[in-house]
Amino acid sequence: MRPFSDHSFIIFFLVATLLLQFNCTSTKIVRKHLNNNQVNSDTFLNLKNAIKVHMLDGGLYVINNPIISITKDSLIARGIYYNTNREKIRTSEKINTIRIDGQSAYKIPLSDVALVETNKITGLSGKLVAMSLVGVPSVISSVYCLTNPKACFGSCPTFYAWNGESMKLMAEGFSSSILPVFENSDVDMLYWAKNEGRKDFQIKLTNEALETHIIRYADLLVFPKHGNERIFATEDGKFYKTSKIISPTVCSGSEGDCRNLILQMDAQERYSEADSKNLAAREYVDLEFDCSAKNQLGLIIGSRQTLLTTYLFYQSLAFLGNNAGYFASRIESGDKALQRRVEKIWDLLGTIEVFVQGQSGKWIKTGEIDEMGPIASDVHLVTLPPQEPGTIKVRLKMTRGLWRIDYIGLTDITEPVEPIQINPTFITTNDSINDLALNQLCHSDEPLITLPGDSHTLNFILPDISNDYEIFIKSKGYYLEWMREEWIAEQNKTKATLMFGMPKLYLKLVANKFKAVEPTMEEVFWRSRYVKN
Repeated sequence: MRPFSDHSFIIFFLVATLLLQFNCTSTKIVRKHLNNNQVNSDTFLNLKNAIKVHMLDGGLYVINNPIISITKDSLIARGIYYNTNREKIRTSEKINTIRIDGQSAYKIPLSDVALVETNKITGLSGKLVAMSLVGVPSVISSVYCLTNPKACFGSCPTFYAWNGESMKLMAEGFSSSILPVFENSDVDMLYWAKNEGRKDFQIKLTNEALETHIIRYADLLVFPKHGNERIFATEDGKFYKTSKIISPTVCSGSEGDCRNLILQMDAQERYSEADSKNLAAREYVDLEFDCSAKNQLGLIIGSRQTLLTTYLFYQSLAFLGNNAGYFASRIESGDKALQRRVEKIWDLLGTIEVFVQGQSGKWIKTGEIDEMGPIASDVHLVTLPPQEPGTIKVRLKMTRGLWRIDYIGLTDITEPVEPIQINPTFITTNDSINDLALNQLCHSDEPLITLPGDSHTLNFILPDISNDYEIFIKSKGYYLEWMREEWIAEQNKTKATLMFGMPKLYLKLVANKFKAVEPTMEEVFWRSRYVKN
């Protein structure tokens, strides 16, 4: 046997230590020996027709499909219950049982459920769908997805709006909200949207991926504007009216001059390739502006992410494999240490940091952009500290190969403004009025749930105070990625432990593997959409 090098031995020792810690702090289901009343994760997770109901207290129901009934507050079914130590408990020993047709059945309070795993979403409804991880057989995945499972299309809710010629993809909602615990609101600028003097305005809301989308609301934020005025949003949720926008005289990255790629929002993007030794390696883009204005200035950046984060997210699910449901349920049950491990890897990849060069020559950080998602470029405003007229030097610091920048400009900030928030007036689905969907989007306790292929048209009435508006979409919710059969084949607890326990090291070790698929990921991603709109 070839002996370990010093470096390899250190890695092996650290991973082994973390694996022990990972098992002790994050899971109670792994045991070396099983008796007749005990079960480990792989034993029950491979039951094709069973539904696994993870409870907030760590218990687990493995129930038979079909379910007997689902009410507003509970799930009634037969099956097996395992306690937090994964010991099988007799039905008669549980207090939450009822008699149906002379036999005992479980009555499981939905308020006590952390997460559900199933291979069949048919027969489920309402709250149960909103907390279900779904397994997807390879026959459902597109041929493009099968060639590169880490580039499968994943979209979150996608929003289309009229650009003067057609309904164009303009935004994706709450891209980082991958579980209920990460649920958040999101504001996206519909940069190309045109109402053309009309008061009726439509948004097409779609689910184009193998995901479940849970949407609390999708409202418009509108601002009256005139002439060349535009309104932009900052990362902290403030809105500013702007006037003149100037382009940089210099834009320089590692590849050299990149100015022609960032002059307009035209999908001609400036991006780089990831580092071959460290996926968290940083790069700089330097900008110069000739500016005579004395007003407050702001930097406008239109950008989206590459598929690096998508790759890492899918790879994490693949390493977790059949344990992904348990892993997610522990986070939903309040395991903050586990949640921080998930967040750590995204923190290492970082944001687009914005620096301005001061009079002393020192670079001063003035803001950052952390909008996640590879689907649609969003436009953000970063306010700058007071500047003297003349040449203004700006530096962007970001992870190599993580960002696609479509547009950069410098603008005069005229004044802060407040939005007019508008709810949908009516919703159509397949050309028919859908009152239920309207009620769900207007009452956050009953969210709209969309499945792959679903599409709804949201109809709004703009206020009668202007002929022209700047329009944003404000949405809130979360989504649940469906587990692909191809990912399960890569289940590897050691690699999962390395990824979440030593993310800095993992991002170095995985760099070459990502580089092998990086050139084709964008094409495969877009060709594997579940539904094309």
